[in-house]
Amino acid sequence: RMAKSSKSSHLPLERGQLTADFIAGLTFAVVNVPQGLGNAVLATVNPVFGLYALIIATPVGALFTSSVFMNVSTTGALSVAAGDALVYFPGEQKTTALITLVLLIGLVQLAFGLLKLGTLIRFVAQSVMTGFITGIAINIILGAIPDLTGYTSPFHSEFLKLADTLLSWDQLDPLTTILGLGTIGLIVAFGYTPLRKFALILALVVITVISIGLTALLGTTSLELVGDIADIPRSLPTPMLPDFTLIPALIVPPIAISIIGLVQGAGVGQSYPNPDGKFPDVSRDFSGQGIANIATSVFQGIPCGGSMSGTAVTVNAGAKSRWANIFAGILVAIIMLMLVDVVKLVPMAALGGLLVVVGFQNIRPEQVAVVWQTGLVPRTAMLLTLLATLAMPLQFAILMGVAFSILLHVFQSSNRIRVVEF
Repeated sequence: RMAKSSKSSHLPLERGQLTADFIAGLTFAVVNVPQGLGNAVLATVNPVFGLYALIIATPVGALFTSSVFMNVSTTGALSVAAGDALVYFPGEQKTTALITLVLLIGLVQLAFGLLKLGTLIRFVAQSVMTGFITGIAINIILGAIPDLTGYTSPFHSEFLKLADTLLSWDQLDPLTTILGLGTIGLIVAFGYTPLRKFALILALVVITVISIGLTALLGTTSLELVGDIADIPRSLPTPMLPDFTLIPALIVPPIAISIIGLVQGAGVGQSYPNPDGKFPDVSRDFSGQGIANIATSVFQGIPCGGSMSGTAVTVNAGAKSRWANIFAGILVAIIMLMLVDVVKLVPMAALGGLLVVVGFQNIRPEQVAVVWQTGLVPRTAMLLTLLATLAMPLQFAILMGVAFSILLHVFQSSNRIRVVEF
């Protein structure tokens, strides 16, 4: 009887719950289609690969994680880190490198889970993660500026690109900049209405309609569309094999990116306990995320992990079980097949504006303030990690952050005074 109860609680089939889960999955699909496209842009690959990741990783993760509500999907941090790892691969080789990279990430995460390394998460200090996530958010905002303005700076440093863009203001494309800033304004405006859950998709729809109207009115425009930069087929993803000869060139990034995903996933698990009131098994969540990435790698998806924002969307929309995330993946596939021609018409300026908003949403002033007030050592760790994230390739920045966390743990342990009342 206990075994039967455990099995039924894994994927319950209660009509009332399934209706709520379907609505939650539909809400996630509508809200996160634009974010999936935007995160793939951050990863420097075909935007449709972000949708492939949602179609595969989200339902697969729902089946294998310990957390009932954890949404395994694309995140800005994982996408930026993947883009850093893939930046030097040219043309078609980038797709093969992506498949190999995501497969390695999945294998590392699965190994962490099978080895029961979930307890190691406590050694990653909150101050370090706050510095890292803040740095990622700033990188997302800076990386979106070329799409937002229509001007691509020749410099490599994001801050030099920003400075060059400001100094070259006369070379910005006016229409692209107006639509990009308009996207930001619409997202903010919709955020103050009852439709705030759909602010991202509504802003993209409005700006796309305006873009189509301007194109028809002016004949030709300088606007760059999603369809101009990527081939988006009207079909589901097809399997592709990794290139194992690329493993030596990708040996460090999978470890660092895995740590990012696992730390984010651990945060989700601790924020959203299971329906029985118990917190999920972190190690099993590691394994679930690993299996999800292994599955999505075969279908050209970008890296995925436990998403705090995705989980919040489904839970706030009424999710009752794992079916919410299973429905989410199915519904993304349906939306993609039905609206692929519309996706091609989305201006890159709109995605740039969306990413700027996503970047600002990932900056948590209250967390920064807490770390800042905690003490000199956590404050220093946060600032060092932030600077490393802005100045170094992200795979090295996260490893440096882990080193900071270990040193911080040792320092705090050696100075701890424990008062016990008998």
